[in-house]
Amino acid sequence: MHDAAIRVESLSCDFLHGEVQALRGVDLAVPPGQFVFLTGPSGGGKSTLLRCLAGLVPRVFAGRVGGRVWLDGRDIRELAGWQLGAHVGMVFQRPDAQLLAQRVVDEVAFGPENLGLPRAELARRVDWAVEVAGLGRLRDRTTTTLSHGEQQRVALASVLAMRPRVLLLDEPTSSLDEPSAWRFLDAIARLRQEQGTTVVAVDHRTRYLARYADRLVVLHGGQLAFDGAIERVHDRGLCHAFGLRHPRAARHTLEPAAQPDGPVAAAAEQLAFAYERDRPLLDGVSFELPRGRALPVVGANGAGKTTLLRLCAGLLRPVGGRLRVDGRRPSLWSAAGRATAFVGQEPAYHLQSGSVAGELAPWGDPERLLGRVGLWPLRGRHPLSLSEGEKRRLVVAAAVARDPLLLVLDEPTLGLDGAHLDLLVRLLRDHTDRGGALLVASNDPDLLESLPAAALALRRQGAPLARPAPAPPTADPNRTSADPNRTL
Repeated sequence: MHDAAIRVESLSCDFLHGEVQALRGVDLAVPPGQFVFLTGPSGGGKSTLLRCLAGLVPRVFAGRVGGRVWLDGRDIRELAGWQLGAHVGMVFQRPDAQLLAQRVVDEVAFGPENLGLPRAELARRVDWAVEVAGLGRLRDRTTTTLSHGEQQRVALASVLAMRPRVLLLDEPTSSLDEPSAWRFLDAIARLRQEQGTTVVAVDHRTRYLARYADRLVVLHGGQLAFDGAIERVHDRGLCHAFGLRHPRAARHTLEPAAQPDGPVAAAAEQLAFAYERDRPLLDGVSFELPRGRALPVVGANGAGKTTLLRLCAGLLRPVGGRLRVDGRRPSLWSAAGRATAFVGQEPAYHLQSGSVAGELAPWGDPERLLGRVGLWPLRGRHPLSLSEGEKRRLVVAAAVARDPLLLVLDEPTLGLDGAHLDLLVRLLRDHTDRGGALLVASNDPDLLESLPAAALALRRQGAPLARPAPAPPTADPNRTSADPNRTL
């Protein structure tokens, strides 16, 4: 057992009294220092496997587990919570679910402080993790005021500061802008080189992980479907068989047909907004979006993409400039009616029914609508029991089914594999073909390649130029016995 950092034998896991079989007979061994890219279709059990490796099921998340999991030769059932926390670091899909402190720097320091590290070593780790995640200007900000992507970087930094022997990442690039994603993966590569860290990362964005991982593992229907060299991620046959995103896939496009623009659906002139009086977030934003067209909104984390979308949906009111949807100022009334449909980054906030089919029943034939996004087999399930990717497909389908004039989507491809990304693009293309307008904020390069090249680019106020990731801090010879890099 001591030849593997992680060993899994006949692992099974089910939820809801056996109604949902998330894992079935999984066997896996990961040598020390290896980087495993774990991928597969949405709902295939990837997040559940990470939670089992971290010892969180059934300690934190309810579920019935069978089989065995070992870390460095020790059964995780024999390890206390503090031992697991010092040995394994995990970043979840929802960063807000693991943020505890108010200030960013306090959040990053929280884990190392609980290890009883010397003050000098603690400071070195925190400074390094803050720099790696590009959080220097956010160091003293309140975590609840950050964008989703910025919160994800805080969660990454807080786990990196622990310097775990095993690092588990659940969609680490999902909300990061492209420079931040490359910077973070560069830091992971340095950490592996310097500390021998073992990494298992769940993601759908193969173009990122393919450059860094050593091994490709595919979960399908809760079972291990493929285990081989990372180079196989470029095999189009393999990607097609399991619905994976190919690093260089050619996708359907939402580029407009050669026809004149329709009437204006939404327009902004010198739009301004600030959460704090002396700190403007948006200033002088202007755009015009005709019916039947799509407008991508791009920019670094914290540039104001989500805020702009909320303004257009009537959830916020601008402090300056002019904004009109269908010739009127956006309001909660227009968002609740048919003028605008908005889907934010947290799909659970949009769910209202007790079943998957019930979410779409008010808007038409559930079988047809759910079939379009591959969810008809799950029609009887409670929506909150779905994976994050499945929830997102459900709420986007419900929004499109309303046939709004303006469809507003914030990072709609989080958690989507390649096959379901293609389904989503076709669904959005149908919306624009019917004369609907689409405003979509995204950092997903696979989606952006399907959208019109002319995008609304937002620049973060006072944003610094990106710098390369720094090297991990040198280990302190005076570190205490609570150091996470000791052998369990």
